[in-house]
Amino acid sequence: MIVDRLGRRFRNLRVSLTAACNYACTYCVPDGKRLLKAQNELPANELLKAVKLLQQATGIDKVRITGGEPLVTPKFDEFLLGVMDLPLSDVSLTTNGQLLMKKKDVIRESGLRRINISLDTLNPLRFKQIARGGDLETVLQGLDAMLELGLKVKINMVPVRSQNINDVVPMLDYCLERGIELRFIELMRMGHLLHSSGFANDFVSMEALLDVIGSKYEFERTDAPYDSTAVRYQIPEAGVFGVIANESEPFCKACTRLRLASDGFLYGCLSSSNKHDIGSLLELPSHRLLPKLQGILVQALGDKKLAFEGEVTVMKLIGG
Repeated sequence: MIVDRLGRRFRNLRVSLTAACNYACTYCVPDGKRLLKAQNELPANELLKAVKLLQQATGIDKVRITGGEPLVTPKFDEFLLGVMDLPLSDVSLTTNGQLLMKKKDVIRESGLRRINISLDTLNPLRFKQIARGGDLETVLQGLDAMLELGLKVKINMVPVRSQNINDVVPMLDYCLERGIELRFIELMRMGHLLHSSGFANDFVSMEALLDVIGSKYEFERTDAPYDSTAVRYQIPEAGVFGVIANESEPFCKACTRLRLASDGFLYGCLSSSNKHDIGSLLELPSHRLLPKLQGILVQALGDKKLAFEGEVTVMKLIGG
C-alpha cells in the first residue's frame, strides 16, 4: 500500500472518459467554445484495463465516471457496463444530464445506483446563459427518469455571485421536495479563473452561502465520512445538503482521490499540473508494468498539497 506522511492513500478513482463537453459553462471555459476530445484518447477497453491495474496496485474501491461530459462519447456504454463488473464497493456517474434520456436503457442495464447531475439553476434563461448549451427541460426529464429507476440522485450547483446566487434557495427547495441531496460547490481557481480579477467578485464562500440558506431554513452541521469532499448540513425534518468548500474549508489533508484522464495520464492533485503517463504502459507484461506503475503512483501521491492552491489546468480535462 502506498501511503504518504499524512496517512493519505488512493481509494477513490475518477475516470474522465473524454475531455469533450456539450456545454461551455462560464466558470469552466472563458470564451464560450465547447471543449473537444483530447488527442490520443484511450478507447473504453484500455481505460478499463487501466482501472483494473490501478485497483490492483492501490486497493482503490470506488470509481466515479466523469468527463468533460461522459455521455457524449460512444465509449460510455462499454465502459459503464465493464466497470460495473469489477469488484468495487461503489461506482457513480457525474453528468450534466443533457443526454440522460438517451442513455436511460444502458444505465438501467448496468445496475448503476448513484448519479450526480450538475445543474446551476432552474431558470431556463439563466440556464442558457451559464451553460451556453443544452436545454433545461431535457435535463429535468432525465433527472426524473433516474429517480424512477431508483437511483440515488445528487445535484451539484456552483453558486456564482453575478449569475445564480438568487437561485440557491429555489434549488434547495426543489431538491428537498424530491429527497435529493444538493451539493453546493465553491467556485474554484482553476483554468482561466486562476488569475482572473473577477474571481473574487463572483466567489461565494461557505459562510456567505449559509447566510443565504439561513434566510429560510434552520440547519445544523452533521457528520460526513473522513475523506468526504463535502461539509454536510441537516435541515430538521426536511433533508440534507452539502458544501464542497474548496476555499473555505479545504479537504486536502484527507484527500484520497486519483484522477485518470481520457488520454491515459494520472493526476494526483487538482492543485498540481503534474501528470503521469500510464497509457503507454498498458501493453507491457505484468512483471514490467506493475513496478513502473507503483513508481508513478508514488510520484502522483507526492503531488498532493496541504491546501487547495488552484491550477491553470481546466478541471473538466482531468475528470473534475
